[in-house]
Amino acid sequence: MKAHNLLYAVGLTLMMPVSAQATGIPVPDVLDTPPPAALQDLTINGQPVTTDSIRRVDLEGPIYEVRLRNGDTFYSDAQGRHMVVGSLYDNGPDGLINVTEQHDRQDRLDQLSAIPEGDTVDYPAQGEEIGRITVFTDTTCPYCQKLHQEIDQLTQAGVTVRYVPFPRAGAHSQVANQLAQVLCSESPTDAMTRAFHGEALASRPSKSCRSAVDDGFSLGQQFGVQGTPSIVLPNGGMGEGYIPYRKLVRLVRGL
Repeated sequence: MKAHNLLYAVGLTLMMPVSAQATGIPVPDVLDTPPPAALQDLTINGQPVTTDSIRRVDLEGPIYEVRLRNGDTFYSDAQGRHMVVGSLYDNGPDGLINVTEQHDRQDRLDQLSAIPEGDTVDYPAQGEEIGRITVFTDTTCPYCQKLHQEIDQLTQAGVTVRYVPFPRAGAHSQVANQLAQVLCSESPTDAMTRAFHGEALASRPSKSCRSAVDDGFSLGQQFGVQGTPSIVLPNGGMGEGYIPYRKLVRLVRGL
């Protein structure tokens, strides 16, 4: 089974009622043992909740977080037999913490930091840097163009903007070639601005520049990018769509 079909198949399995006799898997009796006291008196975010039923499932630790190359995540026992699809939460004294999202954020930052120099188009902060954002961008995207119109305001506010090429039409499209031209230009920042303005570029992209666009497109797909601009904040949080620069600066500051 292909990787991108795995979670779909798992999800169908979880939704379909299957009898114990059909699977051959013993189903523990709800009344075999009393549920743990912590679950009988369960609190979430400091508030007591009323449970309807508590049933033990045949899932033994340790439990592993498994990430697929397409960006999907699930949790599995050591045998890969029992799987849980969805986010894992830590129900701690400070409230619910989405552990899966925390791992997602760190994973994004790790992968972005590994992008080779020259494979992105960077606009450094002017003066003291307050943070860096990474933007998956396409020069034919109207909202990417709108965001780029505020590049000076962002850099003047201390935000470094790092563009990762993400041609929405695919790695072998006309815009992919244009993004490769941008990377291979003598001044990629100037070339990016001209491309956003609809100007034709004269540079001939090398194989390495084309590969950088391919890699950017693949990384965006792995991150789950479906539209541009997709913005990764300094804390690894990510969202799609245009954000006005004032609000973006506040998000970079963590406000």
